Amino acid sequence: MFIKRVTKEVKKLFQLKRSNTSVQRQDEILHLKRRLEEFDIQFSNLAYRPSGVETQALLEISKTVGQNNDLLNQLSSESELAVQQLLANRVGISPKIWEEHHKFIVTMAHIFGGPYPCLREYIRSSII
Repeated sequence: MFIKRVTKEVKKLFQLKRSNTSVQRQDEILHLKRRLEEFDIQFSNLAYRPSGVETQALLEISKTVGQNNDLLNQLSSESELAVQQLLANRVGISPKIWEEHHKFIVTMAHIFGGPYPCLREYIRSSII
């Protein structure tokens, strides 16, 4: 009897945790969606996925930007050309790469640097 009750309680806890994680993930997605709208980026614009080698390089650039508050703030407040020049100087990204992948870089930088632990974990487990 005791084991059944404990098993039932454990199942409830897992279900509760799963539902809380799901709600948190939904909240993160909505927050990110609103944030990206400030950059005129919609999720539908992000359907393109770079090749495996490109993805790793772009993720490293995005992590560098996302984990550096100064770079992330400048990404949020300055014009695209100023950001392109800044990244070229600080991270070594070429203007061509920025031009082709800026939506991906902006999105991933915000995920790495913003309040999105569920999305970061998803990226780590599925892409990296």
